[in-house]
Amino acid sequence: MRRRLRYLLLLIVVCVLSCGAVGAQTVKFSYYNSLIFIPVKVNNVDLLFLLNTGANATVVDKRIAEKLSLAVTREVDTVTGTAGKEPVTLVMVKSLAIGTTVLKNTVVTKRDLGTFITMDGQKIDGILGTDVLKQFALTIDYNTKRITFQKTKVPAANKKRITFDMRDGIPRFEARLNDTLNTFLHMNTGVSLLPTKEVHVNVSPKQWEELKGLNPHLSPSKYLSGSGVGGGVYLQAVKINKLELNHNINIYNSYIILQPKEGYFKEKNAIGFFGNNLLEKYGRVSVDFLARQILLPMKSPAPTKKTIKRKKK
Repeated sequence: MRRRLRYLLLLIVVCVLSCGAVGAQTVKFSYYNSLIFIPVKVNNVDLLFLLNTGANATVVDKRIAEKLSLAVTREVDTVTGTAGKEPVTLVMVKSLAIGTTVLKNTVVTKRDLGTFITMDGQKIDGILGTDVLKQFALTIDYNTKRITFQKTKVPAANKKRITFDMRDGIPRFEARLNDTLNTFLHMNTGVSLLPTKEVHVNVSPKQWEELKGLNPHLSPSKYLSGSGVGGGVYLQAVKINKLELNHNINIYNSYIILQPKEGYFKEKNAIGFFGNNLLEKYGRVSVDFLARQILLPMKSPAPTKKTIKRKKK
């Protein structure tokens, strides 16, 4: 009898070790142009959502909301994006499921996503914002295309750690640009960018003005186009020697993308952001909203040590 009890105990211990964190839910995601698309069920209907840490409100597309007859809780509201403002309506979702994790009676926004970002031409049905994501610690494996949602903090042992606070519902990080400008950057995984080996971060007009004042030699070296809430944008990019996050993560020879004074970036205190284009370089990262930190592997991608040659006056 004693031998049997030990055997049963061993089975329980093995299950705990192999099953991972209690309540953790892992789902496969699709990755396209630096964007994460995950399967979500709304009122038991299978849908495709964009995972966006740059959105503080979850969205259901207007056509889906009408198809599911989602009850309206408020008629008029607005959402501000990189290219302008859009009117939205608040609706009630009885159940929102990520894998087997189900959230009950969630108020989300309803708006037209018909001309918004697509996954290789496929329209999305909604956007998963931080009003939902802040309830979890996320571990994103860019190599296996799997993301784990858990209700407990991720252990930080043997990981590089960068902390953040939440400003207007969006993660915000301390940053230093080109060893001269101390500032802040949001984390926005809703930023679409074609595959590239280089790291790109977006900066506001005010941040660019301040950085240019400290580094007169900097000037745009390439041009990009993109889209966001409110319409399309045409963007200039500038190469810098170094991007630093929270004084302990250094990224060399990255690009800053200059945002025009439109939408959110018209605001005086607007700041820039980074997204999956940066995080994917680390392979597997944890975005822990519960502990307000991102955990990166100790063995980081080898930075390019070359520096930008300054023009002689």
